[in-house]
Amino acid sequence: MISLEHRYYGESLPFRSTSFETFNLKYLNSKQALKDIAFFIEQVKKNKWYGITELNKWITIGGSYSGALSAWFRAKYPHLTVGALASSAVILAVEDFKQFDEQIYLSTLKSGSYCVEAIQQLTEYAENQTLG
Repeated sequence: MISLEHRYYGESLPFRSTSFETFNLKYLNSKQALKDIAFFIEQVKKNKWYGITELNKWITIGGSYSGALSAWFRAKYPHLTVGALASSAVILAVEDFKQFDEQIYLSTLKSGSYCVEAIQQLTEYAENQTLG
């Protein structure tokens, strides 16, 4: 499994400064994200990174916004993937949708506080991993 970081998130800034002026935001869009994914897959196969070759099959997976990207990617680049999983793929963007996070918290809390803690620990673990 390989997880990609969307441009402008984390350390993926396509400009040298940390300035988020309008000019620097020209590549912050879903079309560019799809092109980035396609380029990444092509480079991985071409250079046999991680031991991956043309024989390996690709499935894109995402939830919410990344779910929409997953579905759009499969539609736009069917030659690069054999499938896509688009869980809760958004069709109407909502800015600062705190209710989603609140609902996830409340739903997992029903299973016990250990569930919330396990998700938090897994998230922290995943964020601290590096490729090597």
